Amino acid sequence: MTSTPKANRKPPKRANTKKISSSDFKMRNVKYYLIETFRNLVRNKLMTLTSVATVAACLLIVNFSYALASNVNFILSYIETSIGVTVFIDDELNADQIDALEQEILQLDNISGARFVSSEEALQRMIAGFEEAGVEDVGDLMDNLGPGTLRHSFELEIINIREQRQTIDELWQLHGVANVNDAEAVREALITLNNFVGILSFVIILVLGVLAVVIITNTIKLTVNSRRNEIIIMKYVGATDWFIKWPFVLEGITIGIFGAIIPLAVGWFSYDRIIGSIRNSEFALMLEIPFVSATEIFPIFAPIVLTLGAGMGVLGSITSMRKHLSV
Repeated sequence: MTSTPKANRKPPKRANTKKISSSDFKMRNVKYYLIETFRNLVRNKLMTLTSVATVAACLLIVNFSYALASNVNFILSYIETSIGVTVFIDDELNADQIDALEQEILQLDNISGARFVSSEEALQRMIAGFEEAGVEDVGDLMDNLGPGTLRHSFELEIINIREQRQTIDELWQLHGVANVNDAEAVREALITLNNFVGILSFVIILVLGVLAVVIITNTIKLTVNSRRNEIIIMKYVGATDWFIKWPFVLEGITIGIFGAIIPLAVGWFSYDRIIGSIRNSEFALMLEIPFVSATEIFPIFAPIVLTLGAGMGVLGSITSMRKHLSV
């Protein structure tokens, strides 16, 4: 039996294996997640559209509530700075007593400033107001009124309009105060509106939010059930739980984000039109009501809406997998 000389023996060929880096592996995983997410969304078109529409309806209410609350708060601030409270001074007070009364007023916690208005200045304001309103024979009317017809007064700047009622009660306790005039009816109406909008919006958002999560859960549950055998096989060959779950999580996030983009686009486009119509109305022009512009609301509010939409999607995904996905 002859043997092949060692010099003639050929070394065995090594397998041509290419080392896969961890970054390549992660990129392949990300690509797989995105492809599966797209397939899941397309596979259940009707439920996907229903989920997006429900999230959009919920977040449209959020947009409306935030815009309304922003304008109500802005108008309240406007009333605080422009309308304020007027304190009319008793005619019997002399100059020193008026100065003493001013110091007492400024010592109140909710008062940031007080401007003295003489009766002569108040009379000139009234004449200017009549002329601006187009009242005829203003001169004849004013001839019958002397400089002492109107009282001296203080125009006050209020710090917090919600505490205005308490401040007015404190003003009435001061010696030398003949009358206190304020926009109480407007203030109370705006505060009531603000509270009502807040409570109603919270209830509607809560109901629609739960409904959106339920529909997203059912949408993802359909995908899970249709892929149950595939999921079991992946689990048997060693796939981790999160490798299986990530496509469903991304599916929920995608639904939530699309559901957030739609009301943002609709709200941003229509807000200025609605506010423009209200601003041009006779009531708004008469009261000179200010409004917040769309550029002051939506750039700040957009990240919040997108986060809420994505959060609804994640919550729906997690709820679906906990109940229906056995991995």
